[in-house]
Amino acid sequence: MNFRYYYTIGKLIIITVTPVLLLLLPAHFFDGGESVCLSKLLLDRDCPACGLTRACMHLIHFNWEEAYAFNMMSFLALPMVGIVWLQWALKEYKIFKALHNKRAGMLV
Repeated sequence: MNFRYYYTIGKLIIITVTPVLLLLLPAHFFDGGESVCLSKLLLDRDCPACGLTRACMHLIHFNWEEAYAFNMMSFLALPMVGIVWLQWALKEYKIFKALHNKRAGMLV
């Protein structure tokens, strides 16, 4: 019971802090460095998702042209990820409330 309660609190903290951290990082934070795409590393070809992380990072900083230049799918991917992220946060919050109420009942 205690583990599940604190585990849920930890997940809620991660869910909340990650978008804030991405907003605080500069838009060009992921622009440099080596590619980690298996298609790029093994076949030396770009896959449809190549540049998506960089594009989404520029998109959340409102750099529309750079986001489009890296990967135009970011204009679809970022809102979809945002919806899934919000659904995940609401689900975890409901679990937290249920565990909190159960825990409060046990303490009385």
